[in-house]
Amino acid sequence: MVGRVVQLLLTFVTTMLATRYLGPGEYGKLTYIFSFVQFFIPVCTMGLNDIIVKELVDDREENDLIIGTTLCIRITVSLISMVICSLLAAAVNQSGFYGLIAFLQSFSLLFQSFECIMYFYQSNMASQRSGLAYALGYVLASVFRIVLIILKKDIRWFAFAMSFDYIVVAILLYAFYRKDKNRFRFSFSMAKKLLGKSYYYTFAGLLVVIYGKVTDIFLLGRMVDETSVGYYGAATVLCNAWPFVLTAIIDSANPLIIGLYDKDKEGFDKRVRQLYAAVFYIAIAAALAITVLADLIISIIYGEAYQPATVPLRIFCWSTAFSYIGVARTAWMQCEKMTRYETLISLFGCIINITLNYILIKNFGIVGAACAAVATQFLTNFVLLFFIKDTRKNAKLILDAILLKGVLPDHEIQK
Repeated sequence: MVGRVVQLLLTFVTTMLATRYLGPGEYGKLTYIFSFVQFFIPVCTMGLNDIIVKELVDDREENDLIIGTTLCIRITVSLISMVICSLLAAAVNQSGFYGLIAFLQSFSLLFQSFECIMYFYQSNMASQRSGLAYALGYVLASVFRIVLIILKKDIRWFAFAMSFDYIVVAILLYAFYRKDKNRFRFSFSMAKKLLGKSYYYTFAGLLVVIYGKVTDIFLLGRMVDETSVGYYGAATVLCNAWPFVLTAIIDSANPLIIGLYDKDKEGFDKRVRQLYAAVFYIAIAAALAITVLADLIISIIYGEAYQPATVPLRIFCWSTAFSYIGVARTAWMQCEKMTRYETLISLFGCIINITLNYILIKNFGIVGAACAAVATQFLTNFVLLFFIKDTRKNAKLILDAILLKGVLPDHEIQK
């Protein structure tokens, strides 16, 4: 958590400085091209992040084989993805410059491969190692970005800077891993085993990235212009700066909720409602604050040049409530053995988001993109659940939480 807070604070400050320096046009171009890179992130992870900790815990004797095989798979796929990503960006935009920017940004795909070492330390209850690596990486990357601003470097340098923190973290994780006298081994049988368990997550992850991070940015860049992407990107960065608080609450509550499932079904349902209520009302409170203070926030952080970002900021911030209820849903889905529906839910979200973005961006620009984001999260993480028989109970739990029904029983209120 300390590493995560350091990352968010440093990223927020350096992004603020970089957006002011680059201006909406150049920053928008950087954000737009990065949407091509983001599309390949779930492809490069191959779903391995979702299974590797359990594999490491279950088979301690083969940890070096699991890590070495995972690293080899991810490096191979990432190198291929870097080439495809660069060519795709150049072809779609008919510009070699766009391909170059995408290539510089896509180094992040390659060096993120080393995050499997982070999962090794997590599985061995030694997260201070990886936490230190990430904290140092983000500090050095932040210094690097500030130096670029002082030296007045162009957009190409800032494109590479988006990969710099991953490069530093990868070097540090590798150094720690080797210093602890760990090895890397590879086998095709292990690769087959890991990929056989992870392929499901690859598809689901790809769908989430498409409707959560790529569609709006890509369509804005194609249907409006890159300056609009700059305004919209500035708004979304602000909205994504604080929800690590919600992540901490969810991560803290999940073990308790999962532990109750076999022991106290009524207590399980109550804790799920309480978690949903906490996530929902904290997000609503934050959205209200952002809505009221949007003008001031934009002026202080980005300057007057980014004032067009105010309206999408006021709208987009309301998407967080149902977005993180979707994250909080994970424990219930796992306990009730409903994870098979996650792909269906993600596919629905992808289809509805692309449709809404196309219609609303065409008519309302960045305001339409923000509205599409809110509608997608509401429809995907709440409304859709009522139409799937097996998830209908979860939808009712969410509704109860919003209405504060069964969250604080009468006898507890009296106490």
